[in-house]
Amino acid sequence: MNQLTSEQAQALWSAGGFLVFDGLSEGSEFGIDGSINIIRKFSGIKFLPPGMHLITWSPTSSASSSTTGPASPAGPAGPAGIPIRSGIIRYTKPKERFVIRYDSQSEHTEVQLDVVISDDRLKSLDGEMAPYPFDHLERWKSLTSHITEETIIQVIGGNNRVINGLIEVEGEEEDSVDRRKGNTNQGDENSTGGNGDKLNFVRFNLKKSWRDGAIGEEVTRYSKDKSWLLGDVVERQLGGDPIKLISQLQLSFILLLHLSSYSALLVYKRILTLLCQSTAILYTPSEYSSSSTSQKEVQETFVSLVDTLASQIQAIPDGTFDTELPELDVFYLDQIDSMRKNLSGGISISKDSDKWDENAREKLGSSWTKLKEAGKPWGWEIGDLSIDQVGQNSDDDEESEEEGEYAPVIVEM
Repeated sequence: MNQLTSEQAQALWSAGGFLVFDGLSEGSEFGIDGSINIIRKFSGIKFLPPGMHLITWSPTSSASSSTTGPASPAGPAGPAGIPIRSGIIRYTKPKERFVIRYDSQSEHTEVQLDVVISDDRLKSLDGEMAPYPFDHLERWKSLTSHITEETIIQVIGGNNRVINGLIEVEGEEEDSVDRRKGNTNQGDENSTGGNGDKLNFVRFNLKKSWRDGAIGEEVTRYSKDKSWLLGDVVERQLGGDPIKLISQLQLSFILLLHLSSYSALLVYKRILTLLCQSTAILYTPSEYSSSSTSQKEVQETFVSLVDTLASQIQAIPDGTFDTELPELDVFYLDQIDSMRKNLSGGISISKDSDKWDENAREKLGSSWTKLKEAGKPWGWEIGDLSIDQVGQNSDDDEESEEEGEYAPVIVEM
């Protein structure tokens, strides 16, 4: 972890928080906010800034001695060499001090918040405490900018719950989710935050993306354009606030990236698909929300989506698309191109109105430039936004978009 000058250390000692971690033996893996190291004599982290943190560990028996950075995501069992990590996500207060105890015999971890940790004890442990890796802080903030404590509680079930990369997600196979009336995941045991054993992200079925009772042209329209489904998810499960979906997208990504969670990968892909394949909601969001989600809220959500994607793509370790997650790069390119056409169409349709004003266009353009730059190290050629689009894809584009994993299935009504 990074080194600090004595002056910096003295200032941070007075202002920062402290995490005392007991029970990890030498050779174990420890990480915080994506910075991961193999430990020797280790008693915790000092100078912890307030805010949201992901703390991960993997005891010696399952740690890989060659791991020095973020592990590449893997399937549920995890291939040889990739440790099964445990972790907690919590919001820390300024100057907060707390203890995590790991018992190697029982493999039980306890988070202790009500213990008094004196300055004398911290000073006695100082040589075995690593300073917080501030050189990673800005990247961490960009990956977690919309994750709130509310989201942590709803999805994970608590601010200090210990989870690992093998944890499952409620309704993991989204195409098996029954979206009929009476099972909309609002107010039942499967609703967000309702099941303590699994993670509770928003649930929806991408292959049935139209309202109950829809027939004919409406079914055809919303099998291609996911706007109705996006509006329904935001309205029923997120209180009408679309930015909360970006929060869940960010959370699923860090669980994928830093806990190697295959279940989080499935969640991440379907949330990203839902956002990138929704067209009409960009023009008339009030038609898809009884709470009258505003045009500005939708614009801010999609600008945040583009910013989030740029940060996430930059954070993916080299070689991931060649080894652990083959074809995810193709998925990214397909979804980004769908979003590009939708955003271009939204700007074009509203160029003579105040729906996308100059300020909103500038923000979106700046964010899109960041996304294009993020793709260059991977050899991606991401197209420009264009106001010449008409907001509808050509027949050939529509046909190609409806192939593959998320192609809609037309069912008898």
